[in-house]
Amino acid sequence: MQDNENSLPVGYYIVKPESTGAPPCIRTEGSYMAECAVAFPFFATFMAVLLFFFQALVIQQAVGNALLKTGRELSVLACKNEKAGKDTATSMLAQSLLQKNLGKQAAVKQFIRHGRWGISLMESDFSGSFIRLQADYEICLPVALFGKHRIKVTQKLVCRSWTGREAEENTDGEIVYITPAGTVYHKNRGCSYLNPSIKSADKKRIDKLRNESGGKYYPCRSCMKGSGMEMGSVYFTKYGDRYHTIKGCSRLKRTVYAVRLDKINGRNACSKCGKG
Repeated sequence: MQDNENSLPVGYYIVKPESTGAPPCIRTEGSYMAECAVAFPFFATFMAVLLFFFQALVIQQAVGNALLKTGRELSVLACKNEKAGKDTATSMLAQSLLQKNLGKQAAVKQFIRHGRWGISLMESDFSGSFIRLQADYEICLPVALFGKHRIKVTQKLVCRSWTGREAEENTDGEIVYITPAGTVYHKNRGCSYLNPSIKSADKKRIDKLRNESGGKYYPCRSCMKGSGMEMGSVYFTKYGDRYHTIKGCSRLKRTVYAVRLDKINGRNACSKCGKG
């Protein structure tokens, strides 16, 4: 075998297989270079396309943020124009705001055809109480894919015009306070029924305690459901009739709404603050 190796021409060598019985093969010294020369363009193309799609995501994020800011500004302008008796938003106004909100985005300038000015809002709709923005543009590909050099992209945004509503004629009604689950209304926001003082006691003592009306405390249907706790602290208020294992229980807190007296839907006055 040594004689055979010495007899090969310059640039050739014998590759000996690891398994026995397999015949050796002869390769040229430049064969690996030839394989790399063939594979490298495919690898470079794949990496270029992969990096391009990341850039496409950056472009869509930038255009989406600019559309959102433009929609908000148009919503405010719609309210001002309606009060002043002027025309509502137009495509030209929306286009100007979009260019301002896009700023100097390098990816937008590099990959979108015609840069910022290649984003069209001509298909947007400003009629009615909604603003429907539609941005159409083309992203240039670094290499042609399936014979295409550009990809068409459409992004949409729908937002409501901040036209508000007319104020009601009667705005002088008395303001009272209610809770979602309550059956009475309160004239004083500081009423103790609306701002209960939370107390705690050992679970073993709760059966002996009584509320302000002399009634017993019963387990909360929310935080005590399925609880087998026999020891530990529980929470209660002196005006309530339930005890709780969680201090932040939703039934222990009070969500208070301020409404006009003529909107209380038949609720009675609080026995503590509703008199007089």
